[in-house]
Amino acid sequence: MDVDDLPNDFDIIILGTGLTETIAAAAFSRIGLKVLHLDRNNYYGGSYANFNLQGIEEWRSKNEALECNPTKENKVTEDLKERVGNGRQLHSLPCERPQACSIKTNFYVREMTAEEKAVVEESKKKSRTRTPSAPVMLSEFTITVDKSTEQPNETEYSNSQTPPPAASQPSSSDQIRELTSDDVKVTPPDDSKDLSSQEATGEKSAEASGDACGSDVTRAEENDVEDTKITEATASFAAECILREDLEGKIKEWTVEALEDDWRKFCFDLSPRVLYCSGDLVELLIQSDVARYCEFRTVSRVLTLLNGVLRQVPCSRADVFSSKIVSLIEKRLMMKFLQFAADYESHPNEYKDFKDRPFVEFLKSKKLSANVQHFVQHAIAMVNDVATTEEGLKSTQRFLRSLGRYGNTAFLFSLYGSGELPQAFSRLSAVFGGTYCLMMSASHIVADEENKCCGIITTQGKHINCKYLVAEASYLPSSFVQHSSNKRTARAIYITDKSISEAKDPELSLLNFVCKERPEKPVTVMELPSSACVCPKGLYVVHLIRERGSDDIEQDFMEVKERLFSDSPESTKPNILWSLYFGQDDLSQPSMAPQAAGNVFVTSGGGDRHIDMERSVQEAKQIFLQVCPDEEFLPKPPNPEDIIYVDDEEAGVEKVPGEFDSTEEGTGGQEQQDTEVAKTDDSSENASDAVKSS
Repeated sequence: MDVDDLPNDFDIIILGTGLTETIAAAAFSRIGLKVLHLDRNNYYGGSYANFNLQGIEEWRSKNEALECNPTKENKVTEDLKERVGNGRQLHSLPCERPQACSIKTNFYVREMTAEEKAVVEESKKKSRTRTPSAPVMLSEFTITVDKSTEQPNETEYSNSQTPPPAASQPSSSDQIRELTSDDVKVTPPDDSKDLSSQEATGEKSAEASGDACGSDVTRAEENDVEDTKITEATASFAAECILREDLEGKIKEWTVEALEDDWRKFCFDLSPRVLYCSGDLVELLIQSDVARYCEFRTVSRVLTLLNGVLRQVPCSRADVFSSKIVSLIEKRLMMKFLQFAADYESHPNEYKDFKDRPFVEFLKSKKLSANVQHFVQHAIAMVNDVATTEEGLKSTQRFLRSLGRYGNTAFLFSLYGSGELPQAFSRLSAVFGGTYCLMMSASHIVADEENKCCGIITTQGKHINCKYLVAEASYLPSSFVQHSSNKRTARAIYITDKSISEAKDPELSLLNFVCKERPEKPVTVMELPSSACVCPKGLYVVHLIRERGSDDIEQDFMEVKERLFSDSPESTKPNILWSLYFGQDDLSQPSMAPQAAGNVFVTSGGGDRHIDMERSVQEAKQIFLQVCPDEEFLPKPPNPEDIIYVDDEEAGVEKVPGEFDSTEEGTGGQEQQDTEVAKTDDSSENASDAVKSS
């Protein structure tokens, strides 16, 4: 949108499109307030954004450039003073700050030789000349496309940075779905045929394959345009695979070019997060109907490193009693403790003497074995040795209350990355009239005589009035914001060729890795397979998160790297193909300074090592209730099927009930009203049931 087309007055102006800001924007738009949502970047999400392989390189270059140029504040000119008028003052806002520091990327695979590049290019050229309706035939294998499922094709993974529509009706689907299969399938040739003879009669083989795959050809002829796109994509994919797959479809070698050619299939979160299955965010997704914009997958296993060996943590009752790594006596003690922790507030006498003492001491007092203590502390509560008993019990309870709702663990992960969630709430805000502008921000805050915010000056120079301003911490000057933490977070992202713990099917795994050096700063390891829609088939994206302990971020993760990964192709451990290291300042708990302009609310700038999103929901709700204390926070949108449209003529006529039909009319009206309420209630229940059935 052009800045001149923007209205001059809004109720709420929001700076930044992080999760807290987008939830707040959706809540304000939902009750009819006029919202303007700005972001200085050309993508949504802020510190919660996600990027493909090409996008993450652009993000790195941009942040390195910002690091070299210290942050400056916009100047207050005489022209601006005249424009805002006498009696008003201007507060300068800072220019863009880097989101990360000490960024370092590296490939651990070789580049193709000139001859190999020529072979790939030649194969791509030949594939473009083939008949679109026939399966692609190459000298080593055939590629066909399976359209029997409704899943998106692997070759069409999005960047997840497409701006939400300005005003579009929500999709009719309100289920949280799970993707587990792939559309593109590689079919190896018949081993009984000689490879050289196949190459000599490639044209003939293509015809034979076309006959054998008659159903595929028939479907392609019905939709030539779609199949042309799919064939070109699969042909390109096949050409890339020539140098990295053998006849059985097993990967021989990845190269820099192969990874870069698949750049659209990668999705890297700056702040990877999971959702507690019974947490505030999941309840808000159901209540607000934002769940229809997202897809999720269950975190299928929680791992822990016990006595030097990776073990799957028994979470549910069935897992505990079927586990072979704890004895029968340990199982009983563990179940007894977990039952207590699930409702610990009802038994204050059992932990009151340990309330402010370390959680480890309380576990020992319960006579739990070392193995059970390890499971509870490091895999269920996920707290370090300095956490208090109250903190440990609260974390354990939150985990237990989320168990079994959607799967065997307590967590969900958003397909295509956590950056999908800010976009989903932005879409809801847009549906209810929110206005969105990327690559635009505020350069100044306009304050009245009482130092209350009454508007902004945009970076394009337009003066826009508002009643309230909500801004992410990095958008406000340091004189306005106070930070309660000076911690820093170290992050790493790996692309690997195998799982850290092989399983029959690719698993979405979560591991709390306790380091021998500095155990008070554990490393959270999140491993995402291709079924999470973050990487091509056969690869994994691994996120490592830790409180920063040194100037060298790579050194912070060295123990994890040496223990879980390898640099030898012959090793059974996964090999790292690409890595990204970066650091972030913890801006997760900001507050407004006393001298800041009134009617301005600050939101979290992210950068913390937490992996859940509960704080964002609480923060957005608190801001909303301060502005609109008598309004409901993000109520469920009306069901279009339940809306009764009345024309102006009907609305203008008031029927007076007769002497004898007043009772019937009243009863009938009440029955109709009850029916409408029942419809609404049923709709709400169905939405919840649909989410649970995922």
